[in-house]
Amino acid sequence: MKIFLLVNLDNNDYARFSHVGTWQEILNPCDECNINTEMLVEPLQIEWEPDSDVIGDFSWCGYTIVVLEKVKEFLSKNNFECDFGKIEVKEPTTPKKRKKMVSYPYNGPKLYWVMPNEKVNLDIEKSKLEIKKDCSKCKRKTYKFKMDGLVLPKSEWNGKNIFRINQFGFSSATYVTEVALKKIMSQNFTNFWYKEVGNID
Repeated sequence: MKIFLLVNLDNNDYARFSHVGTWQEILNPCDECNINTEMLVEPLQIEWEPDSDVIGDFSWCGYTIVVLEKVKEFLSKNNFECDFGKIEVKEPTTPKKRKKMVSYPYNGPKLYWVMPNEKVNLDIEKSKLEIKKDCSKCKRKTYKFKMDGLVLPKSEWNGKNIFRINQFGFSSATYVTEVALKKIMSQNFTNFWYKEVGNID
């Protein structure tokens, strides 16, 4: 079975956002390797960018995903393993250069932050992951982020619909299975994008 990364590939017609907070120290920092020890936590603070005033069913900032109520309800009803975090819309700091932009103060539809609560381990050798840092002091390893050739063992997958990957640390990169992807696509949600990145083996 194939696995897919949920990622914004084309958002010209829909509003996009930047996340401006909040981050929390999760692990003790190491003064030798400087491996990232912070992760985004609720409330997710966002600013709308000056691109469009149309909010899609999905909105994006890199791999961070924000959805509308109907997407939240669908994912919950179909047992996608994720929570839905609170969002605060902040006043934009980027000067408005285009006529179309989501207005502030924000009075649009309610927004939810998609937060997968399952993490899996890739087969490092079969996925051909490269070590980015291997700290002799704190013993932490980080791997270079990779978007193809990923191999997820069946024993690790264990039927999950949506998940993140341990080897990519605190990355917000979110993955779904082929079956889960078909379920989402059946709903014709707007501004939904994905990329094939590997297989379950």
